[in-house]
Amino acid sequence: MKHVLVNNQSAPLRPNAVEPSKLHGQLLLIIRTFFYATLLLVSIACASAFQGPDASKAYHVNFQASLDPNSGHAHVSMTLDQSSQLVRSIAFIMPAERYLNIRTSSSTVDTVGDRVTWRPEQNGGVLNFDFIIDHRRSNGLADARITDTWALLKLDDLFPRATARTVKGAYAKATLQLTAPEGWRIETPYGEIAGQEVSISDPHRQFDKPLGWLLAGELAVRRENWNGRHITVASPLGTNLHANDILAFLRWTLPALLDVFPNFPQRLLIVSGTKDMWRGGLSGVGSLYLHSDRPLISGNRTSPMLHELFHVASRMHGSTGADWIIEGLAEYYSLTLLLRSGGISEFRYSEAFAKLAQWSAQTQCSATNRSQGKQTARSAIRMRSLDEEIRAATHNRASLDTLVQELMKLDQPVSNAAFRDAAEKLIGGSARSLKGCP
Repeated sequence: MKHVLVNNQSAPLRPNAVEPSKLHGQLLLIIRTFFYATLLLVSIACASAFQGPDASKAYHVNFQASLDPNSGHAHVSMTLDQSSQLVRSIAFIMPAERYLNIRTSSSTVDTVGDRVTWRPEQNGGVLNFDFIIDHRRSNGLADARITDTWALLKLDDLFPRATARTVKGAYAKATLQLTAPEGWRIETPYGEIAGQEVSISDPHRQFDKPLGWLLAGELAVRRENWNGRHITVASPLGTNLHANDILAFLRWTLPALLDVFPNFPQRLLIVSGTKDMWRGGLSGVGSLYLHSDRPLISGNRTSPMLHELFHVASRMHGSTGADWIIEGLAEYYSLTLLLRSGGISEFRYSEAFAKLAQWSAQTQCSATNRSQGKQTARSAIRMRSLDEEIRAATHNRASLDTLVQELMKLDQPVSNAAFRDAAEKLIGGSARSLKGCP
């Protein structure tokens, strides 16, 4: 048998071989180079993102209005400053019964029915008109009014709904200026702005314009700064609005509201008028109107205040036939937020829904553009059932809160189909609670 001699010394490397230590160093160099190249590309991308939109594509719109109690009008102007004809035209909905003397000195204005189309010149222009402030609802009660000492109206109406036709990538930078008789205060969702120019920015719209409630005149005003949010409650002097009660109610319920709607506006304006005005509540962007006689919590334990705050917080609107969804959600949360904030017990919460069910027993779940009374009550009951169904199907990992938050992300009017699809996606099958609904 041959004996093999084993040499414990390392064999010499082949001429083309690379020592392990050198190979390790080369790999480290390659990794470092790739890392720093990637970091550079990310930095360039981030720098581009932080530069924001192209400043050359910005056009400026200054919205101005002067409140005139002698005529009952607001004298309005919209001044457009642009370059390179960024804005080709702006179409407004301006019914003749409220918008008068529509004119411009140099641009073109075309009117077909309620539709007014303004075609500004290359560098812009000014559109002027007069707006009739007083307005009555179908029941004859006013929801907008001007007197010798105060005025209450919506900025949405003062500056009408508009659609701008622009070059691709163009965007608006808007400002607002309001004036009134000497001594008048002017409260808006943008703060107190009498005689000041404030910036208007609305990420939900391409054409920024002022929105929300406006109250001006000789006013009683209470302000509260709650966790960085500015809350203002205002009414004409002598109307005896219980502002301190409202502020206390908000401090009590806002934490529960913010759990569902963390992006609630940083500013909230709550306004009221005189007792002869419309006896209800109406929401607006960053603001709401509530008649001074409306209770914070009704006899059936729903809350008109929380109902309107749902609208302010969610900014959800229904598409054709889907208003039962939005109003049902608002009524459901008016009770549920009271429960979560400790305002009512579980027993009284269930009792309130039982009474709503009894009152609306003969009401069907149907498509509507204007849900009221019994239909809204019946819709709220459906929403409670849907919440329970989602929780059961997901083992409490999701709820109606989840569904609402998902719909809000869409940032578009909620349709019956979209609502059902979103609910069934969470449940993982058909929604029994929506059986018989559109």
